[in-house]
Amino acid sequence: MREVRREADSKYAHVIVAGEGAAGNNAKALATQAVLLTALGNSSPVKFSTSATGVIGKAAGENGSASAYQAVHSDSGLAGAYIVADGAHIGQVVSNVVGALKSFKVADIESVKKQAYNNALRASAHSDNFAIERTSQLFQSQDNYIELIPNVSAGDVEAAAKKLTSKLSVASYGNINEVPYVDTL
Repeated sequence: MREVRREADSKYAHVIVAGEGAAGNNAKALATQAVLLTALGNSSPVKFSTSATGVIGKAAGENGSASAYQAVHSDSGLAGAYIVADGAHIGQVVSNVVGALKSFKVADIESVKKQAYNNALRASAHSDNFAIERTSQLFQSQDNYIELIPNVSAGDVEAAAKKLTSKLSVASYGNINEVPYVDTL
């Protein structure tokens, strides 16, 4: 377990809760993680959108927001949730999101795979800096992970979610007095 907390003068708390994710050299794991992050709720491709999507966006509720997070490197990776809420509500929002991560079950695998496939194609074709960075991370794999997304099963996705939550880490910044410590999650 690892935890980093940094207090700052802010109304809001920013929290990343993450665990083991896919390594860049494993195309099958990257495809599975793409589907998992889509089901959890990637941030909206629509700029300035405020609608909650996915399992963790809904778990955050009205008092915060959450989107899926990943950091992919050639031999390791992180996956989890990026959460923002005001300091008074962050404890409950983080607990709700972690609860949703730990109890995750994919509802409609075919729909989620199609959405993940489209998201990956859009990211690989987009020219903004975020898309370029994300695409370069994901294409470290020796195979094209996008082609493997249609073969991902619900069991693969649920196993990746279980692996993610088996050993969580927390990083928080801002008004963090109410952010739960990692050992309480």
